[in-house]
Amino acid sequence: MKIGYLSISDKITVMCYGCNFKCKNCFVKMDSYKEIPPNKLCKIIDNLCNKKKVNTILIAGGEPTLQKDLPEFTRLLKSKDRKVILTTNGYYLKNIVDDLFVDEIHVDLKAFDDEKHKYLTGKSNKNVLKCIEYLAKKKLNFEVDTVLIPNIVDIDEIENIAKFLSRWDVKYRIIGYTPFNNNLNARKPTNEEILKAKEIAKKYLSNVTTSLDFRRHKKVKEIIKFDK
Repeated sequence: MKIGYLSISDKITVMCYGCNFKCKNCFVKMDSYKEIPPNKLCKIIDNLCNKKKVNTILIAGGEPTLQKDLPEFTRLLKSKDRKVILTTNGYYLKNIVDDLFVDEIHVDLKAFDDEKHKYLTGKSNKNVLKCIEYLAKKKLNFEVDTVLIPNIVDIDEIENIAKFLSRWDVKYRIIGYTPFNNNLNARKPTNEEILKAKEIAKKYLSNVTTSLDFRRHKKVKEIIKFDK
């Protein structure tokens, strides 16, 4: 596993190195990584779980599905009865999801319009949409997340995504954009805009949440980096 670092809050987040997208609004910066075998990484995490009294492992990045040892890593985590959550852009997930041992999957759908998706990430969204359909038909526990970016991924785009997800009534989360680097030259949406997007999505879906409803990622208490 190529690991940039671990962060500890109410969970342990494993930040995998490398991504196949070039997202204009990416806030993750990893200048280096250490390659750690899955069994050794799990021992490190196991010790941290016992020491910090946490049991949830969030596998993020970067893009975790680029890691060839991801199936074995998740298997080892589940053998310790950990709750395992995977966040992914969904581009390669369909190819390996049947080999993973995870409790929950969060798929980040940047945009429903393919040209917007290409503009934001450099990649088509066709694989991502196929992945969502596959997960839904397999009845796996997952949700789709979208960042609301005024004048780019706006309320109309949120509605189009909700219409697509309504075929399977997928859980949907709308996150307000935060201009970390502001490469998009976009502003942060107002609370009213986020709530309006939620109300529109709820016309099509039964389970819609936003970044205003609760904070998924608690304040990081500690970051553990590895020497290469």
